[in-house]
Amino acid sequence: MAGCSRVVVGGLPGVGKTTILTGAVRHISECSRDASLVVFGTMMLQEAKKIGVGDRDSLRMLPVAEQRRLQVGAAERIAEMSTDYVFVDTHFLIRTPEGLWPGLPMDVIKAIDPTHLVFVQAPVNEVISRRRADKTRKRDVEPEVDISLELEFSKQFMVVASALTGAPMKIINNLDGRAEDATEELLKTVKAPMVEA
Repeated sequence: MAGCSRVVVGGLPGVGKTTILTGAVRHISECSRDASLVVFGTMMLQEAKKIGVGDRDSLRMLPVAEQRRLQVGAAERIAEMSTDYVFVDTHFLIRTPEGLWPGLPMDVIKAIDPTHLVFVQAPVNEVISRRRADKTRKRDVEPEVDISLELEFSKQFMVVASALTGAPMKIINNLDGRAEDATEELLKTVKAPMVEA
């Protein structure tokens, strides 16, 4: 829809995407503009609950074909959103029992039709520490080398998504204790209003 910024923000689990995005939506709202935050996995889960899936962390255990069906449905619902800014909190890569898999396959990313692609990253040791501290999710315990590999593959998937959609891409660092800096960088990237400190 014309005038709607649709911003896809990906990153590894535990990197702090949701914290940054919550801050971005708050800034925009305080400047009297409309912003929506959609957690892609939560949107998939709403449909998956109909087939007995209980939580987001169980989604990636479904057969890939079932995950694809859920992804496409979520993407179609996101495409219908029309606030000034729609932020999509997601992953460019999913670890499944069948192997690593794109979090936003071609038809899904094209349905969303993003205006911007953003990858949030942090040093691997910080990601591991954040995952351990998060008791609200069932995080995989992965060795540092696997997380490093997922980090690189995720960035490659973002490059492909940019090539498919023509959306510009940006990498933002979210270092420990610097989430507000990352939020401000995101807002500047998408030319969104922010509350002055």
